[in-house]
Amino acid sequence: EGSEFLDRLTRFLDGDKSVKLPILTSCCPGWVKFFEHQFSELLDIPSTAKSPQQMFGAIAKTYYADILGIPREKMVVVSIMPCLAKKYECARPEFAVNGNPDVDIVLSTRELARLIKRMNIDFANLPDEDFDAPLGESTGAAPIFGATGGVIEAALRTAYELATGETLTNVNFEAVRGMEGIRAAKVQVGPHTLNIGIAHELGNARKLLEKVQAGESEFHAIEI
Repeated sequence: EGSEFLDRLTRFLDGDKSVKLPILTSCCPGWVKFFEHQFSELLDIPSTAKSPQQMFGAIAKTYYADILGIPREKMVVVSIMPCLAKKYECARPEFAVNGNPDVDIVLSTRELARLIKRMNIDFANLPDEDFDAPLGESTGAAPIFGATGGVIEAALRTAYELATGETLTNVNFEAVRGMEGIRAAKVQVGPHTLNIGIAHELGNARKLLEKVQAGESEFHAIEI
C-alpha cells in the first residue's frame, strides 16, 4: 500500500487528473464488504492491495510451495485471526486458483484458545523456541500494523522512505473537531503536506466517504 500510495500521490502532484484520491486502506474484509455495497461508485479509490492474510496465503502457495517442492493443492494454509470477517474473506472466489483457496482455514483467536485448552497444552511448561522465518525478517512497521491507525502509518512510513530515503519520525494523529471517532495528521514530504485520516467504526467511515462523494474531502489517504 505504501508503494501504491506514493505512486498515486506522485502522479497526482505532477498534475495527472486521472489519479483517484484519497487512497483507502483495503486490509479489513468487513470494511471492504461495506464499501462494495454502500459506495460501489467509488470502487476505484481503495488500495488494490490484498489483506495481509490473503497476501500470505498467496505467497505461501506459490513462492514457498516452490521452495518446499510441493504442489499448492497439497499445502494447507491456516490463518489465526481476531476478526470473524476473515472467515468470509478466505472463501471469496477471487482468492483461489482453480478452486484451490490461498487460505484454507481461518480460526478465530477464541477458537485457538479453546483448541489449546482441549488439547491440554500447557504453554508455561513448553520449551522456548524461535519462530520459523521462511520469508526473512519482519519490518519495523509490523508491530504497529494491528493497532487502529497502524495500517496507514505503516504505508505512510514506506512511502516516506521511498520518497525521501529517510525514516519518518512519530506521526501524531489528533481528533478532528466536530467529528467524534475521526482523527487526522499532517505529514510533510518535501514541499508537500499530506493529510492523513483515520475513521473508527463504519458510521464514521460513512461520514468521510460522503465527503469524498461530494468532493469535499481534504485527505490524501484514509484508514478505516
